[in-house]
Amino acid sequence: MANGSFVLTLLIALAPDRLPIISVDRDNIEVTSSCRLNVTASPIIDADGNGVIHITGDRVNVIFEGEPLRGAPLGQAPDSFTGIGVAITGNKVTLSGARISGYKTGIFARRANFLVVEDCDVSGNFCQRLGSTPWHEDPADWLNPQENDLNQWLQNYGAGVYLELCSKATVRRVRAHGTQNGIVLDRTSDSQVYDNDCSYGSGWGIALWRAKGNVISRNACDFRVRGYSHGVYNRGQDSAGILLVEQSRENVITQNSATHCGNGLFAFAGRDALGQKTPLRTERWYFRRGCNNNVIAANDFSWAAAHGAEITFSFNNQLIKNRFVGNAICGFWGGYSQRTTIAENHFESNGDMPYGLERGGVNIEHGQLNLFQQNIFLNNACGIHLWWDRDEQFMALPWAGANPNASESNTILKNTFEGDAIAIHLRQVGLTSMIGNRMIDVGVEIEADEVSLAALIRHDADFGDVTFGLPEAPGDTNPVGARDDLAGREHIVMTQWGPYDGVQPLLHLVAREPGRHVYVLLGPEPLKTARLSTDHEIDLQSDGSRLILTTGSAGTAAGYELTVTVGNSTMTRTDTFGP
Repeated sequence: MANGSFVLTLLIALAPDRLPIISVDRDNIEVTSSCRLNVTASPIIDADGNGVIHITGDRVNVIFEGEPLRGAPLGQAPDSFTGIGVAITGNKVTLSGARISGYKTGIFARRANFLVVEDCDVSGNFCQRLGSTPWHEDPADWLNPQENDLNQWLQNYGAGVYLELCSKATVRRVRAHGTQNGIVLDRTSDSQVYDNDCSYGSGWGIALWRAKGNVISRNACDFRVRGYSHGVYNRGQDSAGILLVEQSRENVITQNSATHCGNGLFAFAGRDALGQKTPLRTERWYFRRGCNNNVIAANDFSWAAAHGAEITFSFNNQLIKNRFVGNAICGFWGGYSQRTTIAENHFESNGDMPYGLERGGVNIEHGQLNLFQQNIFLNNACGIHLWWDRDEQFMALPWAGANPNASESNTILKNTFEGDAIAIHLRQVGLTSMIGNRMIDVGVEIEADEVSLAALIRHDADFGDVTFGLPEAPGDTNPVGARDDLAGREHIVMTQWGPYDGVQPLLHLVAREPGRHVYVLLGPEPLKTARLSTDHEIDLQSDGSRLILTTGSAGTAAGYELTVTVGNSTMTRTDTFGP
């Protein structure tokens, strides 16, 4: 019997065209054995919310063919998408070739161990309509990554691929553009996620909740952002390329690109870890709770609306050989983090849109026993900023009672600071050791108050460099640097559905002044025609990529409708000049 099973599996692997074909023409198609799926109807609505296709069998190989699986008609607003495309509960399932759009969640797997999802496209699933505009942030757009024990992420935000309570899964070569969240690992462990492109969405590229021992490598998670308008406001609103929440630990995150995000990487210990949830546990339980022992190496966390990487209330994390360039607030923010190794990273030109003194390369509040070694700091608003303040809100939490929270015993070893406005800034800081650092053309080498100066120890000893190795990175792609032609936060252009991806034409309003509105035409195709409809004296001028509307009646309301054709697309914008 065992030999027969092996032969069947081998035949399937060698000749998938011999698999039986199942026609998918309605909701609730159950799959219990290996097959090819041929979608023959569109759309297919998941009326009961539990999945259109149910893969329940073990050791099943399912290959999609034919048309995409759609859960909503073309043109339907993505914030109205509901249901699940494919639901998987079997073990040792391989799903390949699926193209799924128009659902709240494209692929959902629960307790599906040894699952393989590969070569799928889950672009165009659910995303929220954003209320923020180029001129004003809408606070309602803020995400809530802190709550998920009751499946809030799945219910509120959906995902392209959502794995819940899975072990030893593999997700590879999946594309998730224009879907609010790309890939979610919810209480999923010992899995591998690599060679995926989860770029261009307003939520999280790859998100981990209470997830342990996973490898996240060689993924593109660029342009995962909301709450940003270039030069106007930079909030990020808890969007992130890579997200770790609620004691997600012992994960390896390496050779990923997470540029142009709210935060490139966002790791938060969690409300349970801090003691913000009831019932409360014994004080001892909170000792060293956090997103701990993660290795974060050789990633690109540049051009973020807020922080390149943020890790708070956590222990024993390693940031090795990452790139932090042009982040609006700072490269790395590590509030209350302890025993963090930050080594051989490149921090450049961070902090041009600061929040007060929070700015520059590295900012750590209430942190101790952190090591900064052999990093390059170049042209930052500040290189390293360490401080302590009276944070009464957090001091009242059980976590603060169980863990030390002074800012002390940090070591700054053999770093190079060049062109930074301030190299090192210390405020109310205990013991700080500075050993063998180089200062080149910095504005101020050390800015410190009396308390910090009294506890500062400087050595000029010349120790040899230490080589920090990189973890293994499953996969074949090299996303780091692949989008260098888009370097700079000015390339973050927000629409009501998320960041613009440069593929479809977009008529983008860039200036809205009394008597003058300016639109920029974005996309690969040139302008064909532009037509203005109005009952008022409004002039329209165009130079091909810019359309400028002006009126001499700026003191009175003057409405208009602007219609533009580009290739086969027609776009219409309505607005009003007002006093």
